Amino acid sequence: MKNLLYLTLLISLPSFSAEFKSWKELQARLEKAGGNIKMMKHMKCFMEKGSDRSFEFKKPSSSSYENRCYKKSQYDIGNKKTFALIDYTKPSGDNRFFIVDRETGVVTKMAVAHGRYKSGYMRRFTKNKHNSVRKSKYFSNQRGSNAPASGFYLAGQQYFGKWDKSLILNGLEKDVNDNACERAVVIHGHKMVSQNKVYTMSSGCPMITKKNVDQVVGALKGSGNISSGLEKSGSVVFIYGPREKKWANDYCGEI
Repeated sequence: MKNLLYLTLLISLPSFSAEFKSWKELQARLEKAGGNIKMMKHMKCFMEKGSDRSFEFKKPSSSSYENRCYKKSQYDIGNKKTFALIDYTKPSGDNRFFIVDRETGVVTKMAVAHGRYKSGYMRRFTKNKHNSVRKSKYFSNQRGSNAPASGFYLAGQQYFGKWDKSLILNGLEKDVNDNACERAVVIHGHKMVSQNKVYTMSSGCPMITKKNVDQVVGALKGSGNISSGLEKSGSVVFIYGPREKKWANDYCGEI
């Protein structure tokens, strides 16, 4: 009889899901880590608007990218516990990549490289428009531009390619970053990026130190693989650039 009563009590107890830290606390923790809290305000807007909706992925122009970028046209936010903020308005000598855990409130910071934009590695000082290793001035969604693209992304699956373990990014903003997957704009490691310093530019990718790749990809990735396609998306990744710097605090784009 006692066992039956105990079992009945267990069944009747309410189930509790993990609670997230308040946005105010997350902002304070980001600021303490050296991040711009305006990024967090845009992320708050996005999560509140998009928490229960689906987002459209652009179908790539080549069918060879479909498993990588487009198993289905609509995805919701697969991982709401963790998100990433990248501040390309800051110089590369600052830590400007932040992983935020909404359950624990832990903010992990690191250096990140940006795309060079048009100029090649050996010709980056001979063209009128180019980014320097230190600063990112030029952004583009165009294929072949080698430029960073700002805005909101959903993380795709991890894969192993030219740069070893990498994380696919799916841009959510039309004409701003929606060519990212087909451009192969991914988060990956590079030997010329350390924990706190950047020594080179990318072809458009957010490049981090190789030592942090497992941690970052593990925290953000969705489920699925290159052969079968993305089954469930991962976390939101927000790249903050000059366009977003002009936004009002409570704005998060036309998504």
